[in-house]
Amino acid sequence: MTGLRKSVSGAVMGLLSLAACGGGSSSPGPAMAPDQASSSLTLTLSSAGVSPKTSSVSGNGSVTITNSDSVAHQLTSNPDPQQTDCPELNTPMLAPGDQFTAMISNRDGTCGFEDRLNPTDSNFQGTITVTISPTTTSGGY
Repeated sequence: MTGLRKSVSGAVMGLLSLAACGGGSSSPGPAMAPDQASSSLTLTLSSAGVSPKTSSVSGNGSVTITNSDSVAHQLTSNPDPQQTDCPELNTPMLAPGDQFTAMISNRDGTCGFEDRLNPTDSNFQGTITVTISPTTTSGGY
């Protein structure tokens, strides 16, 4: 019974935490995705460019880059040539149909990126805002 009480208590606290994080907000801030700071994000590369160009993910989250274009792409973090904003985003060359998943470090910041094979094409440039993910506690109350 004590274990069940802890589980229910933890679930209630989790729901209250989610409600306190602005679950009732009517509109996202400028240039922010409605699912801002989710734990996973997918960037799709196509002949039109990268989508979404501006997005958010929580630290320790994953970013999956999918090449749906008919030509190869290679995303790299800004600034060029150091690629140090978010080195996790430095992908190998992605042939058509290839996919790459990166785990983003738990930190606050903005990661700019571009296609190393087309560095001046703004359609293949974008930013990802990374927010520190809240720490979770388990048991032991």
